[in-house]
Amino acid sequence: MMCLRKFLVAMGSGNSFLHRDDDDVLGTEYDSSQGVLKTIPNEVKPRPRLGGGVRSVRSISKQQKNGSLRSALSVDMENPEVEKIRKDFEMYRLSKENELTNIRKKEQKLETENRRLRAELQAKEKTCQKQKEERDSALEAEHRAQMRAAAIEHDRDKIQHLFKIFRETKESELRNLLKAKQTLESKLAKLGGSAFEDPETTSRLETSGAFGNHGDWWATLDSEPSVGSLTHHHRSTYHGPEFLQPSIVDPDGLYVNINKDDWIAATATLANGYLMIPESVPSNRFVVYLTGTPDTQQELDLLCSKYSNQLRHTCNMEGHLFTLISMPGVIDEDFAFSQEKHVQARCREIDQCHVSVIFIGTQSSRFVEMDVNYGTLRCCSYKKTIVCFKDTVHGQDVSEFCELRSRLTEEGKAKVLNYSEVEDGVDLVFQEIVPYLKHISDKKEKGGLVYQGVNLEEPLLDWGTAVWDNLHDFEQLEAFRSACQSTCELGFERYYERLNAHILAAGPLPPLLICGAAGSGKSLLLAKWMELQLYRMNSGSLLLYHFVGAPSSCTADPMLMIHRLTSQLMQQVNAVASLACDNSLLMEEFPKWLEKVSSRMPGGIILVIDSADRFQKVETHLKWLVDPLPVDLRVIVSARHDQIPAAWKSWPSVVLEGMNSARNVKDLLQAELSSQGTLLSEEHEDRILTHCLASPSCSPLYLILMTSFVTRCYNDRSLDSNLDLLLSTSDTTHLYQAIISHIIDECRSSSVADLIQGILLAVYASRNGVSEAELFGAFSELTAVVWSTLRLLLTDFLVLTLRSGLLVFAHEQAREAVAEMFLNECDREEKLKKIYRRLYAHYSSCTRFSEVTCRTADELPWICQQLEDNTGLELCLTNLSIFVKLFVRGRCFELVTYWQNLGADKIKISQSYMSAAKKLEDHCNSESVTLTSVADIYEAIGRFIMNHCTLSEALNPLQRSLELRETSLDPDHPVIARSLHFLALLHERQSKLTTAEPLYKQALEIYEDSLGKDHLLVIKQLDALVLLYKKLGKNSLAEPLQKRSISVKKKLKGHLMTTMNIKATETLQKKVLELDDLTIGPPSVELARTINEIGVLHYLQGNFGLSESLLIRSLEMRSAILKEDHPDLAQSLNNLAALYNDRKLYDKAAPLYERALEIRQKLFPVEHVGVTSIIKNLGILYKKTGQLDKAEPLYQKMVESKEKSFGACHPAVATAIVNMAVLYSQMGNHSAAEPLYERALKIYEETLDPYHPRVSETMVNMALLKYEQGDFQTAAKLYRRATEIKDNESVSNGKGISPPSMSIEASATLPRVTNDDDKQIDL
Repeated sequence: MMCLRKFLVAMGSGNSFLHRDDDDVLGTEYDSSQGVLKTIPNEVKPRPRLGGGVRSVRSISKQQKNGSLRSALSVDMENPEVEKIRKDFEMYRLSKENELTNIRKKEQKLETENRRLRAELQAKEKTCQKQKEERDSALEAEHRAQMRAAAIEHDRDKIQHLFKIFRETKESELRNLLKAKQTLESKLAKLGGSAFEDPETTSRLETSGAFGNHGDWWATLDSEPSVGSLTHHHRSTYHGPEFLQPSIVDPDGLYVNINKDDWIAATATLANGYLMIPESVPSNRFVVYLTGTPDTQQELDLLCSKYSNQLRHTCNMEGHLFTLISMPGVIDEDFAFSQEKHVQARCREIDQCHVSVIFIGTQSSRFVEMDVNYGTLRCCSYKKTIVCFKDTVHGQDVSEFCELRSRLTEEGKAKVLNYSEVEDGVDLVFQEIVPYLKHISDKKEKGGLVYQGVNLEEPLLDWGTAVWDNLHDFEQLEAFRSACQSTCELGFERYYERLNAHILAAGPLPPLLICGAAGSGKSLLLAKWMELQLYRMNSGSLLLYHFVGAPSSCTADPMLMIHRLTSQLMQQVNAVASLACDNSLLMEEFPKWLEKVSSRMPGGIILVIDSADRFQKVETHLKWLVDPLPVDLRVIVSARHDQIPAAWKSWPSVVLEGMNSARNVKDLLQAELSSQGTLLSEEHEDRILTHCLASPSCSPLYLILMTSFVTRCYNDRSLDSNLDLLLSTSDTTHLYQAIISHIIDECRSSSVADLIQGILLAVYASRNGVSEAELFGAFSELTAVVWSTLRLLLTDFLVLTLRSGLLVFAHEQAREAVAEMFLNECDREEKLKKIYRRLYAHYSSCTRFSEVTCRTADELPWICQQLEDNTGLELCLTNLSIFVKLFVRGRCFELVTYWQNLGADKIKISQSYMSAAKKLEDHCNSESVTLTSVADIYEAIGRFIMNHCTLSEALNPLQRSLELRETSLDPDHPVIARSLHFLALLHERQSKLTTAEPLYKQALEIYEDSLGKDHLLVIKQLDALVLLYKKLGKNSLAEPLQKRSISVKKKLKGHLMTTMNIKATETLQKKVLELDDLTIGPPSVELARTINEIGVLHYLQGNFGLSESLLIRSLEMRSAILKEDHPDLAQSLNNLAALYNDRKLYDKAAPLYERALEIRQKLFPVEHVGVTSIIKNLGILYKKTGQLDKAEPLYQKMVESKEKSFGACHPAVATAIVNMAVLYSQMGNHSAAEPLYERALKIYEETLDPYHPRVSETMVNMALLKYEQGDFQTAAKLYRRATEIKDNESVSNGKGISPPSMSIEASATLPRVTNDDDKQIDL
């Protein structure tokens, strides 16, 4: 034990060389287990110095035998090995000390840095606190500003309301005064034997006759605003374009003082007062009237059999309903109707057809001669007439037709064709019809973005849906126009006042309910009132309307109405987003769109819904009417009094009373008879009046029907008996039954009577009506000669009418009468199913891929649903042509409803469409279907599934569509970008944002490469990427894209017309298209005027080159055929000069202006508008070109003309004087300019206000004049006075007082002379 202790002591003296920091190192060196050698915590005394020198090894070895363990382990410190260890140790110690020193320095440095950062942090905390306080104060200021804005908005609404009341009151007073004036004039005319002429009217007529309402245009470029019009009433003068009468430009309307620079602004102004009611309704019917002499019957049959289907297919692709009326040259003696009715039917068909084809052979025919005389020599100006003469065997014409042929050739009113063989004549006719059909189709506006013939906005391209009535807009227009044509508006004035009061009342207001009995005139009242609004409302109001048809029709679907109205609202704000496909989402968005658009329209929105009680599930889909409506929205709803929903009964209402007054009945009867040109005997008139007053259910419609029947039977000997039959009826429905019975009795054939019943039941059973071609297909026994007479009777007696090319009941009572007459309770279902099967057989025969029309897509699934034929309904729904026709027109909700009736879930719907698409792709070559069409169908299926089914099922069709397009199209085609967009949209909806990002980017690159960086689709793609990046949280990437999108939108805003502006210019565009056909012919006065007018319209549309050529042509023609001093010649000179002036070609404009002024000065006085306009424009031109000496007399004449027109003390005279003074100042003639300034200043102060802006601007000019003369003291006084007036004006503006708009602009710092012509002129 003692030995062990000594050993440890000896070892401790060796361990004293080690430091604690080296423990781990030694442990790693000497421990095989990678452990750590730890020192034993024993205090060891220092070892005494070893004596003597270094012992030899031998001595040590000797002592090892007998010495102790301590002596054996002792080491001589003088050994070199020990010195080496000591040196190593010292070096190690020094290195560690250096490290410690460096660590201390770093520690001090870090402490210094820490103190600095802490100080910065405290400073930033103070800054942050200060910014928070500033933010809070800014929020508080914003809140106060919002409160002030709300108060100002409330005041503005109040002022607008008061102004509306004031305007309405004044308009009412003005109408009363005009009525009183007319009454007095009529009394004076009766007393004096002749009517007095209004001097103002006479002067206007003389002006119109002497100086153009025939094409003089934008005569006042750079024209001044009439200050006098703000304070004084003076006679109206015409400063704008003058067109042929009836003019498309109202001289007192929105086109006054129009030039090219103001064209966009004028169009926008027109859009502000735009009502969704155009003047004419485009027809989608294309009727070919075919007839011929008896020996050309073979040609008629061959044309019908060979080309009728081809023409029908072409019409379907162009969006038209094709009807071929083949009338024989002779009729059989046993014809079902009289000869007189047949002749009337032939004339009616010729009037309504687009192309009339007449084959003339060797045999004569009375009916053919009548068709030639009526169709070609009287009514050839608006249709194409083709007359085909058949040569004889020897090539000689029959003598009796030689004169007819030569006359038609000379007059040029018909296309004359000669043929010898039957097939040659038929081929020639077909070659003439097809181009004319395409010409008519080209006149229809086809919307959408088109790239190389491809519509980039719709999935399918050329399937006959481009110009189809997708949302039944044409049907709505026809319903409105047909109602406006009636003369029954007697006694409506009191209702107009109630409607106007509802519009002008302060909101929000519940809808106004128009209720009454059937046939009381609810639709007529709304149509007539809307027509008045069309001509009166110019305050920026938007009028939306919807007329509901039959309860089973598409117009009775409230979702279709909401879809249509939402699309119109989106057009008002240029919305980039698309319509929602989900019904529930669309119903939620529609009230928001109403509120958004109504707040932007200065006059708000007026929404008129007629016959709302016929809507399907009205309380469910129109529940937004019960909720509080926006402040600027006024809704007017009409319904039958016995079918009003319970929730609507609390609304304010207007009840239409019946014909309970003898005066009302008599006035309406006489108005209807006079409109038809018929005069009844007093006996017949008294019988009708007595019956109507005694009948409690008498309504305006009842009286109109009776009057119509009496008018048509006036020349009939059986008028008394027929009138007895009518007077035996008690209401409108029974009156319709009597009329239908009368039509059937006129037939001489029982088979035709059965046809009448079948046709009426077909119209009753159809969803939206039937076309004439569908009637011929469903009733094989129906011939054109019988149908033409039948249609004449049914439409003249107001049983049926044509709406959007379809036969529908003219009134709901006619529908009820047909049901009561032909559908008894015992056999009702059987007869209806029989009609349904007949219609189903016709529509199902046209279900091949290339034969399906929009009519088939509308009717066939609905008929299958009525027949409860689920198998047929599923076949219809899986027919991809029907699917596409409904999908493209936004009728996805119908598809979903049909599938729900079949009990199919979303997975089954997706699988059904995918399997049908695969079958079509496998047989695409056999059915003449291209891969591009298949790709379009896949895209439509994918979009439908994505919106209405499961998202996962939409990936395959969208991916397949992209693959097919990449195979068949160029890689940079925009349609491929569209596929990428929808595929990215799908991934985005599935929350696969990282997958959608590269697809969006690729689509953006393709759009930029193919369409340019400033394109609407590029904007849409940028917006989609911005939204995606915001979802990903990549705001740094979203911000530059959003800025770029905004910049592109601003750039396009000045160059692209909005949808409203396009609609505003639609009238002008149609006028150009109509007049383009009239520019060919021999020189004449009318042709020169027409060419001049076309040149005006082309200029307004930006076609400068074409406008110049047309105006030059008109000028040359007038120079050749008119006298040198004719006003039309001056008109052409002025128009061409104005064009050059506007394009800054002053060298060409000046001589034209001078010549035009010379002519007009000979014809008119100096104050005439035609003279003053040229004087002003020529003076401005001379001033711009620096010819001040030539401008001086013209400016002097302007002052004289203003004095003659308005008197010596009028603001307009002062403005002309200021212009004259400015000219003298530029010429350096200050002595002449000073009195003019003083005179103008005096007029302004006397007529306007001493503090009016015009006064201050004139003082600025005078101060500049005094400054140039060196009279600095007077200049300072004038300038100080002008500054005070301007400061006063600024204070007034701050209080909300808006001064009149001025054209004189004054500067407070720069020495400028201002005038009304050139805005500002630098000295």
